[in-house]
Amino acid sequence: MIRYSSVVLFSDDVPALRDFYRDLFDLTIALDLGGLVTFDCALSIWETAGVRAQVYDGLDPSPVERPRCELYFETDALEAFVGGLPNDVRLVHPVRTAPWEQRVVRFYDPDGNLVEVGEAMDAVARRLAADGLSPEEIAARTRMPPAFVTAALEGGSARGGARS
Repeated sequence: MIRYSSVVLFSDDVPALRDFYRDLFDLTIALDLGGLVTFDCALSIWETAGVRAQVYDGLDPSPVERPRCELYFETDALEAFVGGLPNDVRLVHPVRTAPWEQRVVRFYDPDGNLVEVGEAMDAVARRLAADGLSPEEIAARTRMPPAFVTAALEGGSARGGARS
């Protein structure tokens, strides 16, 4: 099953954009990792340098391929989703593992909007636990708070605030 998760705005000044949305709309920050901020309302902000490194392998994409946001979806069955993609979908990159251990694929929709589909972070925590990592090691490798990892491993929904 695929779940819509959030719109991710790309920003050269994450603190300013974070403060703008937090203060103007009285939003609650669910997770603040500095270069990535997730609010509790399906809105995230990601530092442009991180986007360039993770999405475009450090290359500066052309203006046409430089969207200011992405639509982000999560799934517990990434391989099945990717296997069902139409042949004419233009991939940004095939499935890859991010530094925080989440496996993701990115592609453009027919209008050129950037779409990301990634493993749900609670599924990432369970996968790493099955590989023998302790909760502390999982928290360190995924950059997720220990309470998030504990909830994920106990089978509870830890999705709020979990974003790549």
